[in-house]
Amino acid sequence: MYLKSLTIKGFKSFAQPTTFAFEPGVTCIVGPNGSGKSNVVDALAWVMGEQGAKTLRGGKMEDVIFAGTSTRGPLGRAQVLLTIDNSDGLLPIEYSEVTIARTLFRNGGSEYAINGENCRLLDVQELLSDTGLGREMHVIVGQGQLDKVLHATPEDRRGFIEEAAGILKHRRRKEKTLRKLDAMQTNLTRLSDLAGEIRRQLKPLGRQAEVARKAQSVAAVFRDAKARILADDVVRLRRELHDHQEVEAGRKSERIVLTERLDQTRVRQQHVEQSMVGDDVDRARTVVHRLESVQERLRGLSSLANQRLMFLAQQADAPQQGPTVTQEQVAGVRAEADRLAARADEMQGGSATTARAVRDARAALDALDERIAAQAARVSQHDLEAQRLASAVDVARSKRGSAVADRERRERALAEAGERAERAAAALAELGVDPSEGVDETALAQTLEQARAELERAQTTRDEQRDRLHALERERDALDARVTALGMSIEVRDGSQALIDAGRAGILGRLADSLTVSPGFEAAIATALEGLADAVLADDRGAALDAVDHARAADLGRIDVVVADAASVPAALPETLPAGVRRATDLVQGPPALASILRDTLVAETDDLDLEAVLTAAPHATVVTRSGDLVRAVRVTGGGERVTSRIELVAERDDAVTRRDAIATDAEDAATALQAARSAVEDARRRADEADAASRAYTRAKAEYDRTSASTRAKAENAAAEVERLRAALAETDGAVETAEAVLAEAESAHRAFTDQERPVVDASERPALQDALEAARAAEVEQRIQVETVRERVRAERNRADQLDRQLEAERAAAEEAARLAVIRRGQIRTAEAVLADLPGVLGAVDRSLAEARVQLATEEAERSKRNTELQTIRNEERELRDRLQTITDGVHSLEMEIYEKKLHVSGVLDRAQSELGLSEAVLVAEYGPHVPVPVDVLVDPRVRARKHREAERAAAAAASEAAGVTEPEEAAAEAGPDTDDVALVDAESTLPGGPALPEFDTTDEIDPADVETVPYVRAEQERRLKAAERDLGQLGKVNPLALEEFQALEQRHAFLAEQLEDLQKTRTDLLTIIDELDTKMQTIFESAFNDTKEAFDVIFPILFPGGSGSINLTDPTDLLGTGIDVQVKPAGKKIDRLTLLSGGERSLAAVALLVAIFTARPSPFYIMDEVEAALDDANLGRLLTVFERLRESSQLIVITHQKRTMEIADALYGVSMRQDGVSAVVGQRVQKREPADAVA
Repeated sequence: MYLKSLTIKGFKSFAQPTTFAFEPGVTCIVGPNGSGKSNVVDALAWVMGEQGAKTLRGGKMEDVIFAGTSTRGPLGRAQVLLTIDNSDGLLPIEYSEVTIARTLFRNGGSEYAINGENCRLLDVQELLSDTGLGREMHVIVGQGQLDKVLHATPEDRRGFIEEAAGILKHRRRKEKTLRKLDAMQTNLTRLSDLAGEIRRQLKPLGRQAEVARKAQSVAAVFRDAKARILADDVVRLRRELHDHQEVEAGRKSERIVLTERLDQTRVRQQHVEQSMVGDDVDRARTVVHRLESVQERLRGLSSLANQRLMFLAQQADAPQQGPTVTQEQVAGVRAEADRLAARADEMQGGSATTARAVRDARAALDALDERIAAQAARVSQHDLEAQRLASAVDVARSKRGSAVADRERRERALAEAGERAERAAAALAELGVDPSEGVDETALAQTLEQARAELERAQTTRDEQRDRLHALERERDALDARVTALGMSIEVRDGSQALIDAGRAGILGRLADSLTVSPGFEAAIATALEGLADAVLADDRGAALDAVDHARAADLGRIDVVVADAASVPAALPETLPAGVRRATDLVQGPPALASILRDTLVAETDDLDLEAVLTAAPHATVVTRSGDLVRAVRVTGGGERVTSRIELVAERDDAVTRRDAIATDAEDAATALQAARSAVEDARRRADEADAASRAYTRAKAEYDRTSASTRAKAENAAAEVERLRAALAETDGAVETAEAVLAEAESAHRAFTDQERPVVDASERPALQDALEAARAAEVEQRIQVETVRERVRAERNRADQLDRQLEAERAAAEEAARLAVIRRGQIRTAEAVLADLPGVLGAVDRSLAEARVQLATEEAERSKRNTELQTIRNEERELRDRLQTITDGVHSLEMEIYEKKLHVSGVLDRAQSELGLSEAVLVAEYGPHVPVPVDVLVDPRVRARKHREAERAAAAAASEAAGVTEPEEAAAEAGPDTDDVALVDAESTLPGGPALPEFDTTDEIDPADVETVPYVRAEQERRLKAAERDLGQLGKVNPLALEEFQALEQRHAFLAEQLEDLQKTRTDLLTIIDELDTKMQTIFESAFNDTKEAFDVIFPILFPGGSGSINLTDPTDLLGTGIDVQVKPAGKKIDRLTLLSGGERSLAAVALLVAIFTARPSPFYIMDEVEAALDDANLGRLLTVFERLRESSQLIVITHQKRTMEIADALYGVSMRQDGVSAVVGQRVQKREPADAVA
């Protein structure tokens, strides 16, 4: 197993996705300071689950996300993917390659994934834990980690071995188990207290429960008998009600039929009456009258024709005759018609009178019917009100009985509550002395608080000193590495260096090494020298020329040689310089030749200086800026990035050396202060533990007393509150009794007052007379109508005759007037009259025959009318009979409705009693307690008898089985010769509870097989006797606590539950202790093995790193393998040192590396990360460390952050990290195996 690749996206300075492909051997990551090398280490730690922002060199976790630069915006998330080769199956997952990913969003969201599947941090930690990659990340040895190892306490050093050996997960399991044990102990204490309290309550409550059970049995009989009686009443009333309803339904059906028949009869009557108005008789009479009129007219015409013949004959033979019709005749006929019309009008007035008589008779009959209906309604209302008042009396009497019973029950409950209150008060008086008396809690709290505050201050001081020491060590190591790096940068292998190394006479070294430049002006002086900073310095010109000849001969290339004692040349600068510039010679000290080189050079103190003005004042001058720009009259040099000069590098190196030495002194002082702070922490912790122990002891005693007193006081207060509540409830019950009695008295008074009133009656005696009067009025009205129509017909006939006479008279007048004119045609008229007279006999005979037929028809129709009158009278008689019968049936229906209403009220009252007293609906009451349901024998309610019955049944079944199997009677008798337990009462059975006395046991939930219950048929008288016996038994039982049985069962169940819980907790506690013992044994075995292996490896590694020295690691307490620490003893060759802090920086680094590598060798992890661990080592010690790395690479993969070339030489792959101008880290990688030309790998 090894790290295969690391992909970084948006993490710290790696803004762009960057992938590192690691080799199984040694991978070195190099680069200048600040380029982001250590960010690679942080990324590895972060992706493997590191949660400390400070460990990742940040203030908060969001600092790992790329924050942006002046040219590049910030990113919204950071992501790191680590791919591990798991071909050897070391990771407990079924993949040959495992990719762990971690993503952090700027809004605070975080994600973990394994092979693309989201997971938890715990999943990542558990996946890596078995490989030695734990929470402390000992596989990552970062900057300053070596001193941390040396300055760690023995217990902290033990943690390194535990993590490498995989013990931490077992220790976490043990810590979790111990926390469970602590929480469990509290539950055990509470459960024990509760169980003891419940055991004390069970025995007295058991006695009450026994009485309540007996009362419950008797109450069950009482309830059963009462329910059966009520059910019998309901069934009987329902049956009677059903019969009444059937009769009512029949009578209503009959009433409907009679009503339909009556309606049909009335329709027939109306039809007959209408048929008699304007019927065939009138039409026949009209025909007769008309035929008679025609006959008379024909006869008159015959007479007229004869008369006209005679008249014409006379006119022809005699003088003209006078008119045959006179005005008097016409007037007489009209007078007769007027007389008949007046008579018809008189008769019409009689018809109106008869119609009014009919309406008056009908109105009188309807008024009488309304009075009869009102009287019937008053009778119904009277009966309903009487029934309602009687029911109200029954309800009020029932409520008064319930209120009285409730008052008696509450009086008994009040007496019992008073006894409980007295017992609680006595228990409260027996409480002991409060342990808080005489104890100053404030002083205890202040002492504890002060001790904790002192401990916290000491820990804060220690942490501050440790952080300060670590910061100083990191800064010192960084400066040391910087000095080394600058020294390597200064060492340039060119011709000048070769000339210096040749040791030629007169060669003093490089010019830059002999210069002392004012701080801040190094770049300006280097620019002014224009490449001479790396020039060789010679004593005189001869030495310089000799050096040039040597360089030419040795083919060293071109070199610059400065003659140190060269004569100074006067400067061309003015005496007075412009403001803001200084002479270059004033800013640097060196050989005399320097004055000649820099004689015309000015240095601008600020970059924003007006250089044009300076060159105007000194046109021959060369002006350089502090940032390295060079300006002359005809030449300007500057702009982008400039190569750092040797002068600057030397200045930086000297400054770094000065600061490193100062910081080293400060670090030694900080180490001494840290040791003192740790001692102060131990003292403060001891005092805080003592104060905490005293406070805990007092708190436990006080809590125990408070719990006991609070429980006792709560019982007393509850008992007193219950007494007050029951008193108030009793007062309310007294008021309820008084109210119920008042309501009952009021209801009885109202019922008596109403029953004293006279019951209304229905009087229908006047109705037949009014009915007859109505029929007579209707007959008179019909007769009057017939007479009026006859007279009106005669009026019409007379008026027609008068009109005819008028016409005849008018004709005679015309004839007289035209007699002369008609003389000519008289003969024709005679012929016409003769013709008419000839035709008239035949026509008159036909009319006579028609008249005879019409008279026969009239007689027939009059006979038919007489028949219809008879039929009408029959229909009227039938209608009267139907109406009388309908009235009788209606009265019967009303009576039945009253009886049904009374039955319903009775049923409602019975059902209300069943619901209020028994809580049973009608369906349940009839289904379970109806007369058809057999009655169980009461003795079966007694558990003793029930048990005896069960045993008898079992013996009978066993005997039958034995007989079927062929068992003989002696064998059966022997089988039954056991202890007789028939007389043992179930209520006396005892069940021993854990830690408590024997208590009564009740079986109130077992169901009885209906086949085992003995029953008898229902007899009402027997049930009434049964009810009275149950009432008598309830009275004999006296005071009963109805809730005792339920409370006992609930308390007993709770006690059993608590006992079971106690047993479970104790068993669990034993299991947890066993687990702890197993973990301890396992951790001891693993640690002992790991320590022995580490010790052996240390004995091998230490001589390599410290030739001639001696070192060892030992246990601080070998007898306590679970808590012992590890001491490290190191003695370099030739030194006698007792404390590790007295070692030099390099020795401390080597000692820490020796311990870590020993751990790595004893319990190797798949890979290790070394972040500049060799920075403080010299060349010799570096070689020894590399030898150790060579041994370590055989078992593990190494990723090394380094500046050392020798370390790079052992690498299998190299990665160079640089910081670009936009603030983003860039990476270049090469593989260097087999010393062959490298090929790019990233």
